[in-house]
Amino acid sequence: MKIIRYNPFPHHSFWKPGSQKIRFLLYLVTGMATHIPLVHASTGWMDNGHINFQIRPRYETVKQEGKPDAAHAWTMRTILGYSIQPRSNLKAKLEFINVSNLGSQQYNSTQNGKTGYPIIADPGKTAVNQAFINYSGIDATRLKIGRQKIILDNSRFVGNVDFRQNMQTFDAISLNNSSIEGINLFAAHVVHTKSSYANGQIPVGYNLQHVNANLFHAAIPLFQGTNIALYDYSYDDKSMISQAPGNISSNTVGLRFHGSLHLTGMTQIFYTAEYAKQHGLNHAESGIDASYLHVGAGGSFKKLAGHIDLEQLGSNSNGTYGLQTPMGTKHAFNGWADMFLTTPQTGLRDVYVTLSDTVFHKLKLLAVHHDYKSSYGSIHYGTEWDISLLDTLQNGVKLGVMYANYQAKDNAGHNYPGTAVTNTHTEKTWVTMEYDY
Repeated sequence: MKIIRYNPFPHHSFWKPGSQKIRFLLYLVTGMATHIPLVHASTGWMDNGHINFQIRPRYETVKQEGKPDAAHAWTMRTILGYSIQPRSNLKAKLEFINVSNLGSQQYNSTQNGKTGYPIIADPGKTAVNQAFINYSGIDATRLKIGRQKIILDNSRFVGNVDFRQNMQTFDAISLNNSSIEGINLFAAHVVHTKSSYANGQIPVGYNLQHVNANLFHAAIPLFQGTNIALYDYSYDDKSMISQAPGNISSNTVGLRFHGSLHLTGMTQIFYTAEYAKQHGLNHAESGIDASYLHVGAGGSFKKLAGHIDLEQLGSNSNGTYGLQTPMGTKHAFNGWADMFLTTPQTGLRDVYVTLSDTVFHKLKLLAVHHDYKSSYGSIHYGTEWDISLLDTLQNGVKLGVMYANYQAKDNAGHNYPGTAVTNTHTEKTWVTMEYDY
């Protein structure tokens, strides 16, 4: 096996003419184009191991009213990991992640001090992404200890924030059990979150946040194609002063009903109903008392699909706290323009319509329209269009173009209540390539 002496986690710019980094990137692209595997053979200890590798170069631009310049970010995410399974019931994995800039930083990364530009929350960083031991020696049970991904249901309350170049992972002990036929039970105790976000607020770069979180989830099948999930998530933010403003330590208990019904071979309907209640823990900021509601339905015929949804992150009775999801994946919800990563104090009611179609081979077109109001006081925050084209080539390379256009309505130019985010016209565009090995 040929050894390539290359450091996949550089501290400086990737894009330097004639550099070894460019030669390595060309090697990768050539290998993908000609279907040549990056590793041909292995001997000895590598026979029990597996390498995983990902590169994701991305261009993102943001135009935002009130900012004198548009932001432009060329970034590269590189993930390199190795898994070994010395015994059939024991597995270990170590995985690194690096985010690098492919050129000058014409954007506010939240770390580089360039506040004249809009925020693109992808600062450069190298970190351990995952490092865990997985034991499956107990019947129908899997125990995982260490830094790991945790994704529950649709990742609304607990997820890995994969859209951001530096994803979220958890330092945790987790347990999966499926000894009761058809039922999956999950429990985890989390002591740190590794993310670009802290407390669900504006990102400030790489954060290893000290928490005391306990996650309980049960997935139960009701009938064919339909499941119900019960969950109880407690989140205790140890990085915040007790009862200080911004300490959103809370407990969320909920019920999720989700499924689909096939009418013919080419036609189906699908439906979702979810409700949760969130209360503050003893040392959280005052006033944490809000509910979550999501109802939606839709259908598909051949390759065309559509649905309409109402999602409400409620407020308390005084309009001073909106339900928060500090461990969840945020970009996938309430618009790709990321105007509501922090729920306003007056809550958020998002009514959205989604249409998708496969227009050519595997080229998927997706369009979403959002209408946003507060759940307390019915303030019409704004509307948004999200459009994407995604394709997967035969060699596994994924290509994507995404566009988000948010138009502010009531209180344009003012901060959303209780946040540092301004309600202003915002346009975002992404061009992404991703290759996984």
